Amino acid sequence: MTDSIFNAEQFLDQVVEGAMDTRVVPCPEGDWQMEVKSYSARTWKSKDGTKAGVALDLIWNVTDYTALTTAGVDELTTKQGIMLDITPEGKLDTGKGKNIRLGRLREALGLNEKDQPFSFALLTGRVAVGTVTHRTNDEG
Repeated sequence: MTDSIFNAEQFLDQVVEGAMDTRVVPCPEGDWQMEVKSYSARTWKSKDGTKAGVALDLIWNVTDYTALTTAGVDELTTKQGIMLDITPEGKLDTGKGKNIRLGRLREALGLNEKDQPFSFALLTGRVAVGTVTHRTNDEG
C-alpha cells in the first residue's frame, strides 16, 4: 500500500467485527531449520543483585515448512539468549571452558574455525537447525 492510496481518515473510521488475538503464536517444540534474523547484547542482573553480566540475544526466523504449517502462520520467530563470559577489559573471554554456548552456536553456523576471525555481524542470515522448547515464566 502506497501513501497515495492510503487514506488515514478512512482507515481510522473503519469498524472491525469480532475480537483480535492477544497472544503470539508460539513456535511448536521440535528441531527446525531457522535463520538468524537479528542479534543484540544486553546487560543483566540477578533478582537478588548478587550476579551481573552480558547476554547475547538472537531472534531466529523459523523457515521450516512443517513448523509454519503446524502453527498455522506465515512467519514464526523464536528467541535465544546466551550468557557471555567477559574479561575484566570487557572483551569476549576465549579462555578454556569459557563461552561454550557461544562456541556451539558459532560451530553450528560454520563460524568457529581456529584461524577464522569472528564478529557478531557474521551471525545475521546464517542458517542452522535449532531445537525449540518452551518454558513458562514466573507470571505463568
